[in-house]
Amino acid sequence: MRFLNNLVVMAVVLLGCSVANANDWAPTPHLIVQGEAILMLDADLVDLNAHYSVENQESNLAIQELEQDFKVLLASLKNLPKGASLEAGQINISPRQVQVKGQWQVSGYTASRSIKIKQVPVKLAGTWVEKLVAGKPNNLGPFSYSSSQMGASRNPALAAALADAQEKAQLMAKSLGQKLGAALQIEEISSPQGIASRMMMADAPPVAEKFAPELVPGQLEAKARVRVVFALIKGR
Repeated sequence: MRFLNNLVVMAVVLLGCSVANANDWAPTPHLIVQGEAILMLDADLVDLNAHYSVENQESNLAIQELEQDFKVLLASLKNLPKGASLEAGQINISPRQVQVKGQWQVSGYTASRSIKIKQVPVKLAGTWVEKLVAGKPNNLGPFSYSSSQMGASRNPALAAALADAQEKAQLMAKSLGQKLGAALQIEEISSPQGIASRMMMADAPPVAEKFAPELVPGQLEAKARVRVVFALIKGR
C-alpha cells in the first residue's frame, strides 16, 4: 500500500513538472502585421553615358586617332559639379570584315571607348551633354536617373513602412482590449532600387547639326514593405 502511495505522489510531481514546462515553453502572445509605404522622390541626379569609335584600315592608327580625340574630350570635362564623377572605359579594338567572293576579309579596324559622368545634377546636365556631343559620339545613352534623397537614406520609405506596421498593430491590439508590446521580429520583405533609366542610343549628327537630347527626369518611386511581430500585453 505504501508503495502505491509513493507511485501516486511521484505521478503528481511529474504531472506538475510537465505543466510547468508546458507553461514555460508556451509562445508569447503576439501580433503579426505587414506595413508598406510608397514615396515619390524627385529625380534630381542623372548618369550620362556616351560611346565613341574610330575606324581605320590599320589598328594602331585607329587607336591613335581615338586617343587624340579622347584627350581633347577629357580636357573639356574638367571641373565636374560637386558630387559628380567621371569614368572612362578601356579601348576596345575589333576587326571590320567584308565578304569578297564568298569569303570574309578584314577591311579595317574599329577602336571604341565609352565614357560615363555619374551623379550630375539634372539642372546642370544640359551643359555636360553638350560637351559629350562635341566629342562626336556615335551613341549617346542610356541616361539613368536617381534621387539625392536615396543617398541620405538606404530607402526613405523604410521608416514609413515601419510606422505603418506599428499603426496597424496598435489599432488591432486596442480593438482586442490589449496593449502593444515591443517588436519581437522585423523583416524587410521588399525594397526596390529607386532608379529609372531612359535609353537614348542615337547616331551622332553631323558637326554642323545641333543635337539636343531630351532630359525628362520626372519622379522616382521608393517602395518598402516590412513584416513585424509585436508582443501583446493584457490590458488593465
